Amino acid sequence: MKILLASFFALPSIGGLWTYVQQLKQYLERMGHDVDVFAHHPEKRSYYMFHQTNDFDIKKAKTQVSPVFSPAYYQVDSLSDPKIADMELQRCIYEAAALHLGVTEYDIIHTQDIISTMAIARVKRKETPLIATIHGCYTVEILENGVISSKDSPHWTYSSLLEYYGVTASDVTIVPSQWMKNLLVQQFNVPSHYMKVIPNGMDIERFLKEMESADEFVSPLDKKIIACVARLHKLKGHHHLLEALARLKNERTDWVCWIIGAGSLQKDLERQSQDLQLEEHVMFLGARNDVAALLKKVDICTLPSLQENCPYSVMEAQVAGKPIVASAVGGITEMVQHEITGLLSPPGQEEPLYLNLKRVMEEETLRHQIADNAKEWGQKQWSLEMMMKRTLAVYEKALQKKHKGGKRFELQPKK
Repeated sequence: MKILLASFFALPSIGGLWTYVQQLKQYLERMGHDVDVFAHHPEKRSYYMFHQTNDFDIKKAKTQVSPVFSPAYYQVDSLSDPKIADMELQRCIYEAAALHLGVTEYDIIHTQDIISTMAIARVKRKETPLIATIHGCYTVEILENGVISSKDSPHWTYSSLLEYYGVTASDVTIVPSQWMKNLLVQQFNVPSHYMKVIPNGMDIERFLKEMESADEFVSPLDKKIIACVARLHKLKGHHHLLEALARLKNERTDWVCWIIGAGSLQKDLERQSQDLQLEEHVMFLGARNDVAALLKKVDICTLPSLQENCPYSVMEAQVAGKPIVASAVGGITEMVQHEITGLLSPPGQEEPLYLNLKRVMEEETLRHQIADNAKEWGQKQWSLEMMMKRTLAVYEKALQKKHKGGKRFELQPKK
């Protein structure tokens, strides 16, 4: 079968979206399927298919479409916000790119966000099943980032409608956490029957092998290593972590913190670290492809996020047998049980985060018990095989519904 994995956002990228797409692609290819990826190019100039040499130039498309498109939107008061008009223009260009690059050639399409789902639902063949996975709440994220001024604004209303139609435009929408499902039902009035909860999975055997790989970092003597694995984005809460670490430094200095990840906030965070006089304690390691090997050397993992769904960094910490100090936010509360498989604190609050970091460093018995519990839980819970079995069942059901039972999807990988 020909299967298309589609994202409105750039791929490859840093973060869980790319991890999910990579794992899905590799697994389906091992089963013998042809898998393509359609996404925004990382250089942001075009949309492209991974397997094709040609792409779809965004600037050229905007030049052709904007003179006709924009005036029509500005004639409607509720759509006169430039951000709304621009988002609609981007969505239409994405639709055109999908058609131009051959979206109608696939047997199954699996989108990765609300925008690609809405767009592709409009241009795919009617008989092609459309599955979506929603990795985060786009509307809440842009509100937190200040793109939406308030929940009373036309932009919030518009984006809420995007959220609703982006979930309901597919045949089935997968969400990785019950929190995500509840949020979409309660805040955006999405009927619950449109969604199926399938937690993320990971290739545990491969990850454990990668933990044994060599890397160039030498563990500091007589110091605990704290690691935060996350892209450098406002919603990941690094600025709160640095404030908590400054308080920890006043109590003890036998630690270092590795900030693993890249993003637009790096310079701001480096400046904050200097202002807090943390240069000897905090290292910015950037984007890494040897996270598993680094985690072997780590004593404590932390994720101080302000919003999360089902983060791979928590999954990886648990599989690696590391105690996790995280925010009690979103899907994390389904992944971490306080004082059993980790320590949780309210999001955005630096004092409780500092106290949990201090506690897990001071209480050795607790630290080891949490690590052991997390490892046992993680290696059972985060099986890639289980995630794929559930995902393939969704594919099969959607195919049978579209083709009235006439088409069968092979569930087991080829040996």
